[in-house]
Amino acid sequence: MIDSIKQRIASYFESVNDQAPFLGYLGIAFWSAWILSTSGVQDWISPSSGTESTFSAAYVETRVVLIAALIACGILSSSLSRLFEKRWSIPAIAALAVAGDVCLAVSWLVPESGSMLLHAGSLLAGVGAAVLFIKAGILYSALSPWRAMLLFMTSQLVAACLYLIVTVAPTPISTVLFCLLPAFGAITFALVPTKKNPVARPKTAKSFGRTFARLVFMIFAFRFCSNYIKTMLATLQTSEAIELGVVGNILLKMLVALIFVCYAFNASKKVDYGRVCYFLFVGTTIILVVLPLFEDHVPLFYALNGTLSGITGNIAFCIFAYICFQSKSSPLRIFGFGYSAVLLGSLLGYLIGGDVGPLLAEENLSSTPFLVGAYALILLALLVSPPKQLDKLMLPVSYEDAIDLAKRKSEPADAEDRLILRSQSVSQRYGLTEREQEVLVLLARGHGRRYVADHLQVSLNTVRSHSRNIYAKLGIHSHSELMALLESDESSPSNASPTR
Repeated sequence: MIDSIKQRIASYFESVNDQAPFLGYLGIAFWSAWILSTSGVQDWISPSSGTESTFSAAYVETRVVLIAALIACGILSSSLSRLFEKRWSIPAIAALAVAGDVCLAVSWLVPESGSMLLHAGSLLAGVGAAVLFIKAGILYSALSPWRAMLLFMTSQLVAACLYLIVTVAPTPISTVLFCLLPAFGAITFALVPTKKNPVARPKTAKSFGRTFARLVFMIFAFRFCSNYIKTMLATLQTSEAIELGVVGNILLKMLVALIFVCYAFNASKKVDYGRVCYFLFVGTTIILVVLPLFEDHVPLFYALNGTLSGITGNIAFCIFAYICFQSKSSPLRIFGFGYSAVLLGSLLGYLIGGDVGPLLAEENLSSTPFLVGAYALILLALLVSPPKQLDKLMLPVSYEDAIDLAKRKSEPADAEDRLILRSQSVSQRYGLTEREQEVLVLLARGHGRRYVADHLQVSLNTVRSHSRNIYAKLGIHSHSELMALLESDESSPSNASPTR
């Protein structure tokens, strides 16, 4: 009976993945919605429940545990990598995260429940959220750059919608949804097949520790400064203005995510993360400098600043996935160390900004010196990580990823075999070399010359030379003529064994 149920569940997951191989990657949306829900718990918990200090303590504790767990994953990456491959690990961790969310919710709704419940909830929820995030990083590290951006930004649209539902729903419904977010994430991740063929990647130098550290410092500085400025000036405003700013922030995040989705569609496999990252952060700096001019328009100011902070976090995730994809680095190490710095910058900005704001109000001081200090840190980050440094980590590449392989596996095997057999037959009949035959098969599959060069680990000029030789030997002048020749070939030996 149990085996039958397991087989039906596995069959269902396989069927869903065949129809929509991208669906499992949207599980990161529930992690993002969890982050938003714990950051703005006071926006959806009933005002008569809990206290501001309780909400703030829960936010700080869960972030500290989350950051510590991510760092631990980075340090113990080689030991923990096998844990993430086991089927039971993610559901078990998700169950702990759900238990932690339940403890947090009870501590918020029932203040007299005591601090022990809040501490236990922060510990369980923080560890669970860290493991789910690392799992998302592992999955996205198998995706090509444009597809990672497309799916991650789509997940941010889903996360924003989930948070809006949590915010406007009655407290009981919001609480149940908040508690179940980790479980939804684990179930969605299960849709991604656990076993995949290895993805062909170019050989890349792994000695990029300093360059990666510079990138992490830049992202840390931007997250720190944006949260620091936002929190510092928000403490001087009314709660009504901040609530309006929160709504504007979510709507702006959805708009920005939609823009990046459109960009990923348009860019296809030519996303240059180095330039995207640098120009985005330069633009962010300019906006941060002029934001104090909007101090009298608090909702707009709060929304813009929160959106800028969210952009840096989203781009950081895509960048880390890209680094793992093209350098064969450990996702546990890259995401563990990298994103812990992102969250640490956000947390420190929140804490320091929350202390500086009341000080300015009490002493009637000007905020200009504190803002100048933040801008100086951003300028330092830009100087530490110029475009040439980013290009070392994020060279534009395009080659087959996990979803491409999933699509190929769902195609009829006999059609693929016939294509290879016909390519072998044509190669033998027209005297193509072994390397020219490999190029011929890849071209026949519809891949461009850039992909062929990356796949075979040769230069683009070498592929062009092979293509010219193939076309000359076959007496053709275009890809359509090549496909017509392969389709019309009737001399494929029946005893030939395809080699891939």
